[in-house]
Amino acid sequence: MTDDCLRLLRQHRRLAELAAFPFDFDLDRAAHGHGEPVRLASGGSLEVVAGSDTGGTYFVCADGSLLYADSEGSAGIMGSSVDEALEVVVGLPGWRDLLSLTPADGETAILARVAEIEEEIREYHGIDEERAELRTALGLPDRSPVELLGMLHAALLRTEPDFLLLNADEGCAYDLLDRHPRPPLWESVRHEVPGDPADQPLSTWTRLAAEQGMPELARVALIRRLDDIYLDQSLLLRPGSSKDLDPAPLLWLAGEFERLGDLAQAERARGLHTSLR
Repeated sequence: MTDDCLRLLRQHRRLAELAAFPFDFDLDRAAHGHGEPVRLASGGSLEVVAGSDTGGTYFVCADGSLLYADSEGSAGIMGSSVDEALEVVVGLPGWRDLLSLTPADGETAILARVAEIEEEIREYHGIDEERAELRTALGLPDRSPVELLGMLHAALLRTEPDFLLLNADEGCAYDLLDRHPRPPLWESVRHEVPGDPADQPLSTWTRLAAEQGMPELARVALIRRLDDIYLDQSLLLRPGSSKDLDPAPLLWLAGEFERLGDLAQAERARGLHTSLR
């Protein structure tokens, strides 16, 4: 874990200005905080260190990882440190438009998309000289776009379970920044359950995850399930809806959250159960 780049940006105004424009990592926006109160589901610490001109926020987590949350309810880990994340931000100034790609798409597709995005950026302002100056001043290596995309993809895959971001008031989870599907929970736990794992109830896997020392995996799965029920409820309230929603699973969810010691989510589940009744 290092924070040399963050220290240099804070010490040298010229470098901070370059990071803010054209690379949209603006230290001055840290003073405004995020657009809504947020917290990690795990209870870990968050420190706002920068923002973007679209209303997004960069947070440093307790282990030094850099988490980015946009203004539309998505979040993801950008790097294991500020230094690593800035390699991506500076090396791929159009990284938000690359989130649909993974290393599996191959070098040709990645380079073509990066070239297309950066050409669009150059129509409005420069990035090449600015990138070279900032990389040199911060001591960032000159990595290829393919390698940088691989770093970003690997970082984003670390978002869950330890860095799941919640709206602190409502308790609902932010979407994954990259929206790529993750492996099902049963692939992460040891089990000898016969038959198709997909046919087993979620409780089978959340209990095993908790018993095997992976409570955050269980918590993420349960929060996502609760969020799905909240979404279903909002659809029920639309005019013309004739769908019924069974409130019984909410009591089970409340009990599971209590087992994990997450009383806030348990209260949230019970509150929804009451409203549906």
